[in-house]
Amino acid sequence: MTREELSNIRIVYSPLSQRIKLARFGKDQTLALETRDAMNDFLQALVAYSFDGKMPEVGDKREIDFGGGDEQFIFRIERK
Repeated sequence: MTREELSNIRIVYSPLSQRIKLARFGKDQTLALETRDAMNDFLQALVAYSFDGKMPEVGDKREIDFGGGDEQFIFRIERK
């Protein structure tokens, strides 16, 4: 797969299904040519990122700051 083909693949949120999807776009960047549910993959990657690839113990929690300019966020995650 070329770099250009990879740039046409994005992680998107579908308000209709309320799921995170992996989508491939063509020339029209508003119309997905194909999608795949990526909710579990995304959340598993987020947990791995948050806890440095280790399985957290019950009660372990992390905060991640992200954003830029006036769009600043804090993401909090805790293992039940």
